Amino acid sequence: MRTVYHRFPTSFDLDFEILRPFSDVLRCLRTMHEKHTTSRKGIDLIKCQTIVHVAHNKTTFEPVNHLPPIEDTVTEMADFRLIIRETRLTPKDRVPVSENIFLLRVADKGRTTEVTVAKEGSHGDMDAMDVRELLKGACS
Repeated sequence: MRTVYHRFPTSFDLDFEILRPFSDVLRCLRTMHEKHTTSRKGIDLIKCQTIVHVAHNKTTFEPVNHLPPIEDTVTEMADFRLIIRETRLTPKDRVPVSENIFLLRVADKGRTTEVTVAKEGSHGDMDAMDVRELLKGACS
């Protein structure tokens, strides 16, 4: 079964392959949901939270934890919305810095998986290459 979004852009920012089977990449995306990391940017401590939604009924996106395990039900192709929120952590409060939204199309290519990335909007300072590094790191 394919789970695709009918408005996925025809022009995209990056197309690459991950040397992992399709079901492994789907499992990896599911485990990335609601994970966060912290790092330093200059003198600021930045929290980076990842939220993963999967296409549902071709018209909307649902959080991956609201549906049955996608790696057991989806074959061939799946579309995702990847939201990466950056927040500056200070001793007194948390200050939102940016929100990067990407659409991902993940397609089964046998032993490898093809990933197509398109940035939605112009907010945030991340690009498709950052998403590639994030996925390759998380799925290795």
